[in-house]
Amino acid sequence: MARTTATNRGAETDLRALHSQVAELGDQLGSLLTQVKQNGGQLAEAELSQLQEKLTGLLDDAKDKGREALATVEETVRERPGTSLLAAFAVGAVLTGLLLRR
Repeated sequence: MARTTATNRGAETDLRALHSQVAELGDQLGSLLTQVKQNGGQLAEAELSQLQEKLTGLLDDAKDKGREALATVEETVRERPGTSLLAAFAVGAVLTGLLLRR
């Protein structure tokens, strides 16, 4: 269970980092669009191409991290099906309680 929690924390950290990088790319893209409007576009097109490559790399990383997290969850469920079922039930109960409050 401790290993699963540590793995989940690692996955959450990775996802936060990816989110931050995607946000940074969004900021750069906004800046690039401003440059396109001002300068006409040759330099901006080259930078846009670089940003597209970075974004593609980040999306590939996100897919890989998602697959790793899914594999970890599947492994945990196979190792401890009863605990996993109870945990899923508890999460569902908490979410139901939160949603019914609204």
